[in-house]
Amino acid sequence: MRNALIIPLFAMMLMFLAGCMAFLEPEEEADTEAEEAENSAEVSGEIPSLSNYYRTIFRDGSYEPGHARGFGTAMVHNRHDLERLEVGLSEIASETFSPEEYFIQEGQFIQRNVLNSWLRRLDETEDEDGNMENPNGLNPPLGEGETLVERERNAPRVLSHLTEHNFMRETSEGDLAVAGVAVAISLNSVYTFTVEDEEGLHGPFDEELSEEELDAARDRISEEVVERLRESHDGTDGVNLDEMPIVVAVYHEAVRESTTPGEFVSYAVADPGSSLGGWTELDETHHFFPSNAASDAVTGDADRFNEFHMELNSYFDDHIGATAIGYYQNSELRELTITVPIRFQSKMETIAVTQQVASLIDERFSSNVDIVAKVRSNDQQEALIRRPAGEEVDVYIYD
Repeated sequence: MRNALIIPLFAMMLMFLAGCMAFLEPEEEADTEAEEAENSAEVSGEIPSLSNYYRTIFRDGSYEPGHARGFGTAMVHNRHDLERLEVGLSEIASETFSPEEYFIQEGQFIQRNVLNSWLRRLDETEDEDGNMENPNGLNPPLGEGETLVERERNAPRVLSHLTEHNFMRETSEGDLAVAGVAVAISLNSVYTFTVEDEEGLHGPFDEELSEEELDAARDRISEEVVERLRESHDGTDGVNLDEMPIVVAVYHEAVRESTTPGEFVSYAVADPGSSLGGWTELDETHHFFPSNAASDAVTGDADRFNEFHMELNSYFDDHIGATAIGYYQNSELRELTITVPIRFQSKMETIAVTQQVASLIDERFSSNVDIVAKVRSNDQQEALIRRPAGEEVDVYIYD
């Protein structure tokens, strides 16, 4: 049986170091044109790491999931993106909602059916009762074209998903009350779609979105989301979101089947009673090691990982195909997550591999980088090696 003291620490590390990470196929819909606010941009803000984790709320002794729980797995096709959305939103929100003063809970304001309607295309056609099919869609209606493929290409769905976090604070009476909201707007950098007509299913097809299209969608959708949140929770339900800040973070998803997550590209804050302020631009990216892309983009780090990999293999007969994902802010490596798959032969060999990985991490990588390494055999975790920036290596070997 696994060591009960180690598992909770491991779970917590995965949650916060992964990025350092069909319900209903959204149907047709589009977004009414909103005036684009002229937002100023600040250059290259930094995404803080959560050195102090948010405390979680347990209502009546139970964890309270968000209303859209599980919805993202149907909408976001890259597992890396799902993890990065959750963790990255918390990191960005911590600049406004300090983990020392606020509690966190999954989103309670955007209901599942509401989220589904927002993610679909705008559809203002009327049914037999005169009701519009989907007036709340934040994705554009189908475009012009002679075929369904052309119509999809000419109006790609840019909005993929919305992730919501709520932040609670203790009142003077000792109760907990909502004090702020953070929303991640996840946009498709490449719109992948299939179509079905009388001749059958066709695709998948890809349509890349330009930076201009993504920025325009960011401005339009974020302002609309803030407005809708405040209109639907104006105090009549006991919560007035107009009286508290709302953080909006914008994420560009990776392409499907990518080995790395996408990136948060900007965020803005709507102060109480105000619309969104200027955008703070973010510079984060991920690289997969070993790969030609990493060798071209971050040559020094790619060389260091290759040296680590080759030296590790020099000690063992069985080839160890170690891989890693590096997380960069402002072109600087901040976090490295290493996976070391092994074929289990004996406990002693597993311990030897773990010890050697720990030793090489200290030798090969800068002490300024947060590193976590996972030694795995088949689908089982054998060991966790953790070295926070500026600290000593910790090794956990599971029983």
